[in-house]
Amino acid sequence: MIRLWLTAAAGAVALGCLMTMMRMRQQMSAYQRKNRQLKETILQLEQQLRSNVRLDALLSDVNEPVLRIGSGGATVVAANPCARIVFEMGDHELPLPMRQLYRDADWNALLLLAVTALPEKTKLPRMQMDKWVLTPRLAQLDHGEAMLLCLDVTRRHKLEQQQRTFLSNLMHDLKTPLTSLLGYARSMECFGDQADFRKEAAVVIADEAKHVNHLLNALLTLDQAEFGQRDDDVTCDMNIVVRRVCGMLTPQCSDKHVKLKLSGDKKKVAVAASFEDVDRIVTNLLVNAINYSPQQGRIRVVISRRQDQCRVVIEDEGPGIAEKHLPHVTERFYRVDKARSRTHKSHGLGLAIVKELLEFNGGELTLSNRDPNGLHAEFTLPLQGKNQSVSPQSTQSPAK
Repeated sequence: MIRLWLTAAAGAVALGCLMTMMRMRQQMSAYQRKNRQLKETILQLEQQLRSNVRLDALLSDVNEPVLRIGSGGATVVAANPCARIVFEMGDHELPLPMRQLYRDADWNALLLLAVTALPEKTKLPRMQMDKWVLTPRLAQLDHGEAMLLCLDVTRRHKLEQQQRTFLSNLMHDLKTPLTSLLGYARSMECFGDQADFRKEAAVVIADEAKHVNHLLNALLTLDQAEFGQRDDDVTCDMNIVVRRVCGMLTPQCSDKHVKLKLSGDKKKVAVAASFEDVDRIVTNLLVNAINYSPQQGRIRVVISRRQDQCRVVIEDEGPGIAEKHLPHVTERFYRVDKARSRTHKSHGLGLAIVKELLEFNGGELTLSNRDPNGLHAEFTLPLQGKNQSVSPQSTQSPAK
């Protein structure tokens, strides 16, 4: 009996050990499976990390702002150096919420929808910041991420605005004299038999026609400066040009009793620019000085050499230009005082022509106010090379 009991007990112990071993084998198998899964996950993460590192290294050389977007478009997980500057990230650690970098709720909502819709392309609106205007482009990456490429279109946006303003001002500047011409032409049908009216109409029509012609010539000059090709061999003598313009404007100075004084280098100063361009530059600056000079005022013109440049200074005793307007007076159609512009038949292109002609010829214009009053206009042009001489044709007066 005792032997049977011992045999049964031994069998039970053996069965228990067998069951324990089976459970241990099952646990070991489960552990090994989890271990393999963990290794595979680690391998995938390492591959993703290496891929992200390579991607971030590649994007760091891109000259446009690039963001790597995660979390369905709500989070920025990486940014290239250009993006850090544009979005003013500083030393902030990533990830950061996209809404923290660009605080436009409507735009961020559209971004989330666009990321969700990938790989289908969705056009995102421009991003407008204090200093930048960006056109975003979205592309899908692996592991649920997306790349946001922000093309810098700040300059193009500014040019588009300037073009719209330019066309608007141009239409206004043409409409005003043309309306006057049309009005007098129609009035001639009713009052053409009156001598006084015919005389008045003839004067007005001639003045307005001159104004339109002056405007069209100015636009043609700007077009040539913007799209024309410069001749490197062209040259003229600055002294000859300045003296000719001063002589041509003597009657206007006499009408206002303005004294025009020319001083400085009296020798030949050969500059690397055409006679016509320099003539237009000097004429526009001197006409501006005469128009805004007070009665019995004085205008000083000084010609000098400075290293490899010719320097011309024109100073008047007029009211000058308010500091807030100084950075803008060389923009096309910009007027400091519209009422005063109408008085002097100004179209807001005079100083723009000066600036663009100077830049076209490698020169520069500087404007500043004098103390206590008056405007200091200074421009420079490169001197002609020593081995080149003034062309006889270039020193002749251009055809009018």
